[in-house]
Amino acid sequence: MNILQIANKAIYPPDGGNLAILSFSKAYTSSGHYVHLLNMITHKHVNNGSVLKELNNTLKITGVEVNTKVSFFKVILNFLFSRKPLIAQRFISKKFSQKLISILGNNHFDMLQLEGLYVLQYIHLIKKHYQGKIIYRPHNNEYLIWQRNYKEHQSSLKKIYFKSLSKRLKKLEKRLINTYDYIAPISSQDEKIFNYLGNKKPSLIAPFGIDLEKFKNYNTKNLDSNKKTINYIGALDWIPNQEGILWFINECLPGIVKIFPDVQFNIAGRNAPEWFQKKLTHPNIHFTGEVEDAYEFIKTPGPMIVPLCSGSGMRVKIIECMALKKTIIATSIAAEGINCVHNHNIILANHKNDFINSISSIINSNKKQEEIGENAFKFVQENYNFEKIANKLLNFIK
Repeated sequence: MNILQIANKAIYPPDGGNLAILSFSKAYTSSGHYVHLLNMITHKHVNNGSVLKELNNTLKITGVEVNTKVSFFKVILNFLFSRKPLIAQRFISKKFSQKLISILGNNHFDMLQLEGLYVLQYIHLIKKHYQGKIIYRPHNNEYLIWQRNYKEHQSSLKKIYFKSLSKRLKKLEKRLINTYDYIAPISSQDEKIFNYLGNKKPSLIAPFGIDLEKFKNYNTKNLDSNKKTINYIGALDWIPNQEGILWFINECLPGIVKIFPDVQFNIAGRNAPEWFQKKLTHPNIHFTGEVEDAYEFIKTPGPMIVPLCSGSGMRVKIIECMALKKTIIATSIAAEGINCVHNHNIILANHKNDFINSISSIINSNKKQEEIGENAFKFVQENYNFEKIANKLLNFIK
């Protein structure tokens, strides 16, 4: 099959979104299909040459530069004089539209896969130039992320803006519902929400999948019992991540320090704003910033925490940490969409005392860390093979 994948972000630096996109690209090509990935190059993401060399020759990538920067002035103008969500509007580009039309006009594709709401906005343009099958693969429910941000945030002004943004995104998602031929939500929870929004098209859950071969060279069993460490890695310019970390630092870390005075909380992630970095000034916090190899960081002894209080979709980092046999302590929202089992292949904690007690228990028991890590690896092995997921989706639409 000839497949055109369309995405709103380029492939580097890696994050949950572009890893989820590339997992399908690689799975399709490894099964003998030809894939053309059309994506947007922004101030945050590029198509890195060294990464491109690692990809199969049957995967072609075309990037189009799109200015997605948002200024305070643009936010105010949009809020006061428009009913459309600026977060989605910034991905509408004449240059990208022209490249899309050109690719559709000069190639034959058996299937188009739209990666998320922001490229689904091009659906009416696509249908003018393409008559084949279109799969919509939403990575989350965009409006739900901001609805949860609105409920969790303390600032009155931000609550007003987030509430408005959530309503606008919900209207956009409802307006575009059923414009595709098939929908492939990333989790059962997301599928239920799309059905609530009015989806009538055939649906198949298609979670993020991984290539387990790439994890074989990473050994996480060398746990140092003398080191009391807690770890976190994630994009630090994403509001839900920022709020989750600050909640953990303010509410949980003091209680953990009382138990383990020499505990070290390691934080890694890219694009941390200056104001946020100042919040990480603490004798028990070691802030690394962006790391060259995320998997090497994940190998650091101690549990990996995901204290997410808002968001939607599925946390790719949790699946990757599981594949690296790490013990993960996460909120139920963070683990949404992953059919994991508390105290078997993950530890779920939703309140301050849950986190403190769970971390204390894990730090004190290397045996428990190893048991949960092994169970986590088996869980990923059985449920998140990227080739099986991609082939299941292709068989679904035949």
